[in-house]
Amino acid sequence: MDTVYTICIVVGFSIPLITLILGGIFDASVDTDGDGPDMGFDFGFDIGDISISLLPASIHSICVGLMLFGAMGKILDGSLKLWMVVLIAVAVGYVGAVIIQSFIRTLRKVEHTTISREDLVGCDGHVVNTIIAGGFGSVSVTTFDGITTNYPAKADNPTQVIRQGSVVTIVRVEKNEVIVRPKDMAEKYRLGDE
Repeated sequence: MDTVYTICIVVGFSIPLITLILGGIFDASVDTDGDGPDMGFDFGFDIGDISISLLPASIHSICVGLMLFGAMGKILDGSLKLWMVVLIAVAVGYVGAVIIQSFIRTLRKVEHTTISREDLVGCDGHVVNTIIAGGFGSVSVTTFDGITTNYPAKADNPTQVIRQGSVVTIVRVEKNEVIVRPKDMAEKYRLGDE
């Protein structure tokens, strides 16, 4: 059994290392987080902000489970009966894999996707740094998922100054900056009063 434990440790350590090296060299796209095709079932639950996943299905969690199984097997080998060693090693490996998979699942929940530049048009924001006439300032926009992002901003009217704290509407996006109008001006523009 010592050989089995050693193989589990080596495989559990080697696969993430190879994935890291191949991903860095060849920019390999490998699903290492267990978020592959939806199989229609989920063996997990949430406790507040923490997600517990009872089915460790990512490469990372499986490798941690293999390493812990092998390590516990090597530590306990010879001191207990074989079935007890295997049972304890499997339990420790499973618990380790569940912890890693739960950690991955929790991180995936809090991960957010950024809003595309085109989707910013029409969004309201707050001026964080005053937008000077003919120059720049910055605007803070809160997306639908509650993530606040700051963007460099220019006024739609180059002679206009928009003070800090003003509510603005993004009317277009040029390169990496948003072009904004004060909220009341944007409403008039939409209604055709301008």
